[in-house]
Amino acid sequence: MLLFPPAKINIGLHILRKRPDNYHDLELSFFELPFLCDVLEISPSSQDEFLCEGIGIAGPPQENLVVKALKSLRGTYASRLPRENTCRLHLLKNIPAGSGLGGGSADAAYTLKGLEQFLHAGISREELHETAARIGSDCAFFLQGRACIGQGRGEQLHPLPPRHRENVHILVLVPQLAISTAEAYRDCHPQEGRPPLIDLLAQDMQDWKKLIGNDFEKSLFPKFPVLARIKQALYDAGAFYASLSGSGSALFGLFKQEADYQALAEFQDRCFFSEGDIAIP
Repeated sequence: MLLFPPAKINIGLHILRKRPDNYHDLELSFFELPFLCDVLEISPSSQDEFLCEGIGIAGPPQENLVVKALKSLRGTYASRLPRENTCRLHLLKNIPAGSGLGGGSADAAYTLKGLEQFLHAGISREELHETAARIGSDCAFFLQGRACIGQGRGEQLHPLPPRHRENVHILVLVPQLAISTAEAYRDCHPQEGRPPLIDLLAQDMQDWKKLIGNDFEKSLFPKFPVLARIKQALYDAGAFYASLSGSGSALFGLFKQEADYQALAEFQDRCFFSEGDIAIP
C-alpha cells in the first residue's frame, strides 16, 4: 500500500488564550498542499519494521509519529486487529521537519488511515479522528480531505464552505531553521475579541494582507529576522498574500500572476523551495 501524506499551510492563525492544561485555544485554517507530499509504504512483514529516508528527522525512530500512530492504533483497537498484524512502514520524507508544514502530523494520520485499511480493522472515521487528535493537535485535519477551520488546540474541525474561487499559485520557502513548538509558544501573546477567521477568509483575497495574520510572527520575526526578510521578498515577487505557516519556519506566498523570481534570488539557494497550485474554497 502506497500513501502520500501532504503538507499543509495555515492562512491565518489566532492564539486566543492559554488554557488551564497549559495548551492554548487557537483559531486557524488548514489547507492541504497536494504538490508537496511524503511517501508512506505499508507492507506485510514477519515483524514490525520502520525505515525512514529522505530529509533527516531529529530523534530516535521510536519517537517518530508514524511509530507512535502504529502503537496508538494497537493500544486502542487491539480487539479489532487480526492476530498477525505486524508490518513494515517505509517513510520517504520530502516535507521539512520543524517547518510548520505539518509533515509529521500528516504521516501519523495517514499511518492510521492506511493501517485501518491494510488490516481491515473496521475502525470508523470518527474513531480515527479521536485517535489522531490524541497524537497531535493538527493530525486529525489530514483525515478530512478538505480545507477546514480549526478551533480548540486545532483538533476541533469545521469544513470551510465552498466558494467559486480560482486556483492560486503558491511558493513555499523554508530556511535552514527548525523551530520547536515549545519555542514558538514561549513568547506568544494571546489576544481575544477578533472577528472570526471564517468571516475574514470570506473577504476578497486581495484584502487578506491587511485582515489576516499569523500570531507567531509577532514573537518569531524579532528572534529570527530572516523570516521577515523572506516574507517581504515574497511580496516583492508579486504575492497578494504572504505568511508564516503554523509555528514553524516555512513561509508561503499566494500569487495570481507569475512570480518575479529575481526578487527571491537571495533565498532560492539557501532555502528549501517548493511550488504548485492550490484551490482556495
